[in-house]
Amino acid sequence: MKEAVAAALLGFAVQGFACELPAGGNIVDAPRYSLVYRTQPARISVGEHFALDFSVCAKDGRPPPSTVKVDAWMPAHKHGMNYKAEVNALGGGRFRAVGLMFHMPGLWQFLFDLDGERIADSLPIE
Repeated sequence: MKEAVAAALLGFAVQGFACELPAGGNIVDAPRYSLVYRTQPARISVGEHFALDFSVCAKDGRPPPSTVKVDAWMPAHKHGMNYKAEVNALGGGRFRAVGLMFHMPGLWQFLFDLDGERIADSLPIE
């Protein structure tokens, strides 16, 4: 199913805004945006900083988001990270968040805030 969504989203243009979600990575779909993200390094270790590379495609002819934030939290424990991520725009709907660290193992949830729309995706960390 995710492959079909990715294929449908790859390289579409809407009212002058071209958008391309890269193949490979975790796909997250929401009402106003779709995104694909990858962690750098691919395998996240507890207690070590990592980065998040992601691309965002707006839907319904919207421009790319102007405000992008990334955070993470553990739903079961009701707490977030001890570090605040810094998000840098790379152009063309591509972004890189740096300074993330999971300080304990368990189920973490990435939270992407795109112009006020919150998109979440879960990731188990051992």
